[in-house]
Amino acid sequence: MRRIHPELSRMLAAIAMLTAVTTSTTAQQARGSGGLPPRDEWQRVPEILAALGVTEGQRVADVAAGQGYLTKPLARHVGKAGRVYAVEIGEESLQALRELAQRDSFANVEVVAGTPTDPRLPENIDAAVILNSYHEMTDYAAMLEGIRRALKPGGRLVLVDNMFLPGQGSSREEQARRHALDPAFVDAELRAAGFEIVERQDGFILQPFAQWLIVAKRPVQGQ
Repeated sequence: MRRIHPELSRMLAAIAMLTAVTTSTTAQQARGSGGLPPRDEWQRVPEILAALGVTEGQRVADVAAGQGYLTKPLARHVGKAGRVYAVEIGEESLQALRELAQRDSFANVEVVAGTPTDPRLPENIDAAVILNSYHEMTDYAAMLEGIRRALKPGGRLVLVDNMFLPGQGSSREEQARRHALDPAFVDAELRAAGFEIVERQDGFILQPFAQWLIVAKRPVQGQ
């Protein structure tokens, strides 16, 4: 049997390893991050857009927009005549959002550098959403006040976040450290900030993990 040169053998082994890693990575991307199903299969974005109640030409804020997962469908939903204010505080996320806004198909996206206490939104926007990030906001009262102030009377705020599970603590702080919240806390915080609760779905998403949805609005009168 003909012997393979040691250098050639090492090269073939490296190619085999690279092929295996590439195949594994491609399969993981098809499944979704961390082996989860693709996010579009479970995040229920159409229902979130419906809960916001925005239509073409309106203005909506994506608060704590991250890399723009929800910003993109929001931008398509309100169309060229509408406006999406993508709010973030981290420079990496802000840069990703700025790159997104430079694309022709997302020219209606305006990137806003907020702070932990102020989303820095313009006045009289039609709606706002916080997706999977409300539990991270330590000064949530100030953020809610900033959003309420920016919303037009009757404007909606939609929050979607992780449901706390048994063993994740009874206090708000304990739950937030585990990236979850009892929606009862959020319900009370929204009311304290001057919002009216329109809808609450504690079982909005059940799999691959539980999430709740709350729809609130700035009152039409007196606020």
